[in-house]
Amino acid sequence: MTNILCFGNVSDKYKNAIENAMHGCSNIKGFEYASDSGELPNTDDFILMKCDIHSDDFLRHVIAINKKLTNGEKFYLTHCFILFNKSGNHAPFILTDAACVPTPDENQLTHIVQNAVTLFSDKLNNNRAPFISLISAGGDTNTKIAPLLHSWYASHRNDFPNNTLRIEQLDVALDSNVRSEKHIDGELADIIVVDNINTGNAILKSLTVLSNDWYAVGFIIGAKNTIILNSRSASEETLTENIFIACKK
Repeated sequence: MTNILCFGNVSDKYKNAIENAMHGCSNIKGFEYASDSGELPNTDDFILMKCDIHSDDFLRHVIAINKKLTNGEKFYLTHCFILFNKSGNHAPFILTDAACVPTPDENQLTHIVQNAVTLFSDKLNNNRAPFISLISAGGDTNTKIAPLLHSWYASHRNDFPNNTLRIEQLDVALDSNVRSEKHIDGELADIIVVDNINTGNAILKSLTVLSNDWYAVGFIIGAKNTIILNSRSASEETLTENIFIACKK
């Protein structure tokens, strides 16, 4: 049975979401309040969930807890959102950035990509290799793509099957019409990788706030336990969906 460890104020919105999730998922035991990183459940099967608390404070708890669980071993936490189209006309995709590592090196970028691939398989139940776009918010030429992405792509392009790893501009990665106009073959991206939090934040808010066509389920990946990174503005229905997805595996 999975127990949910809640950080921050657990208002009625969060309590109702957990209760709704318990009705639809038999393996959720319930939830506990956690005031600090020392309060861990007696079982290893638990999920960390951000409630009404600032993201920076929540991440401090996450890092402290993961250090305990890994006995000080090195680990890489990365920031992933699964974006779902409200109309159902488009398949969900993953956006991952370097929120936990503001200036990643090539080794850390490897973990960012791998964590997103793992999330794609575990939470979206996909057995195929995902199409991955390494993108920049620059102009129309590759000279404006971040050097880190260029370097990492050159070193790892042959590690992925069937040409599923690409380096692209932001407009190409998200817009099928632009992709067609630029004569770029292949499917739209399953995973969007950016190497800084500002680009990731701009994409996320453009899709979920300005377009209103998408909603996002947020996770921190790479830890010993599943970590739900809720937005404080998330609705009760969205919070319930977040918990359902987190409990899939």
